[in-house]
Amino acid sequence: MSEKLLSKKEVVKGWAKYYLCAEVSSGFERLTAPAFSFGMDPVLNKLYHENPEEYKAALRRHLMFYNSEATWGSMIFGISCALEEERANMVKAGASQEELEDSAELITNLKVGLMGPLAGIGDSVNHGMLRPLLLSLFIPLASAGSWVAGVAPLLIWVACISAFGYWLVTTGYSLGKKSVVNILQSGALNKLINIASVLGLFMMGALSSTYVKLQTVVSWSSVTGDPVLLQDKLDAIFPNMLPLLVVFGVYFYIKKRGPKYVRILLTLLALGLVLSFFGIV
Repeated sequence: MSEKLLSKKEVVKGWAKYYLCAEVSSGFERLTAPAFSFGMDPVLNKLYHENPEEYKAALRRHLMFYNSEATWGSMIFGISCALEEERANMVKAGASQEELEDSAELITNLKVGLMGPLAGIGDSVNHGMLRPLLLSLFIPLASAGSWVAGVAPLLIWVACISAFGYWLVTTGYSLGKKSVVNILQSGALNKLINIASVLGLFMMGALSSTYVKLQTVVSWSSVTGDPVLLQDKLDAIFPNMLPLLVVFGVYFYIKKRGPKYVRILLTLLALGLVLSFFGIV
């Protein structure tokens, strides 16, 4: 059994340095590798402090091109710490040069292999689903003019993703290279996505019915001379039919043409002005 050379506190401290700087230093040649290496530095110094050449080689290894979503990429950081610890034990045990090269190649290849899939999950779940859902919860407060709506989503978002990143890095370090496989096979990720999707549908439906307003002012006179409003007839058939049509129209446009939000906003604005000018809405 490999000797434990790192404490949980040291791993978390290194991760915090990486997590706070993940988007600070980013260039086309290495992208977020400088931040990853910066976080790994105290870990590598602890593991290879008796072997300066191994320490330098490890720093160069983690300065190679790297780019992943920071929160989900925290698991890669934890796995890298576990594999570097295993490699440090191999160095102390006098492993052959070939074994050490294979170990270094495993660390590099594992980072390269995982950074893309985890970035895709992180961008989809964290930024494409959870963040919009969180913001939508505070739209009623924002529309009422409450300053809390401008601060609370940011604070909750930071707290949630930081806590999740902490869990991922500690899980990654504890389970090593088996971490991602265990999480994916457990089905927990699919459950999270399904729950968030259902909740998101409820929220979007509630927000659409509450904040999308469209009424027609078209009217005519009955045989008795009383005014008849088209909107009253539509409400008798299907209340809020016009707002629902707008929502589904935008939805199908996004499905067919993609999320071209500026074009959608300008189109809705232009249609609103034209229909208002002709006295239709």
